[in-house]
Amino acid sequence: MRKLKIEIKKLSKNFKKRKVLKDLDLNIYESESLSIIGESGSGKSVLARCITGLSEFEKGKILIDNSNDVMKMSSTSLNKHISKFGILFQNSALLDSLNIEENLKFTNKNINLSEILNEINLSKKILKKFPAELSVGDQKRIGLARAILKEPEILILDEPTTGLDPLISNQINILVKSIVEKKKITAVTITHDMTSVNEYGEKVAFLKNGKIEWYGNAKKIYSTKNKNLKNFIEGVL
Repeated sequence: MRKLKIEIKKLSKNFKKRKVLKDLDLNIYESESLSIIGESGSGKSVLARCITGLSEFEKGKILIDNSNDVMKMSSTSLNKHISKFGILFQNSALLDSLNIEENLKFTNKNINLSEILNEINLSKKILKKFPAELSVGDQKRIGLARAILKEPEILILDEPTTGLDPLISNQINILVKSIVEKKKITAVTITHDMTSVNEYGEKVAFLKNGKIEWYGNAKKIYSTKNKNLKNFIEGVL
């Protein structure tokens, strides 16, 4: 049985009077690929930000490796906590004023560029280009490369295929699957793209009304009797 990596207990997050997450419980296991799905605005990205320590929350606990409640961490401990994560942001979040080589070396000047480019299937020619000169798909690849540079324990992928056509989406999904399996990394994917779920998701958590309404094996999702989940799947396919 896999070790429990992230334990979320009774998590609540509000934006003024709007309750986004409501007493949410979720377990994420080491080396597991978990897909968190749900409608737009359901709180998927908010949940990811709470897990990484980038967003505070009103109530509940988030434990990493069965210790260190995120909300009780000192600033030093929080920085160490955040360093455990590699994050692919929805818009890739590359620095427009830096070329690709500078973007990749921004937090680590000693990286092996040839090795990292090989992992994401891009040539060295791209290094002197700026983000605005790249396709959205290549921006995603560079964002993914930056996310795995420091060999993080946990990889957060926020809508990795948003804005991509089906062909490029498929390439990104295959790339993510390869990296997750090769590195045996704990991966959490925030998505509404069922193709991503089908390609590399092991477990699925369906977020509805601020709580996890369905959780289980990705292979069983299409045989679910949960009406809300069925409606969601039919709506995005």
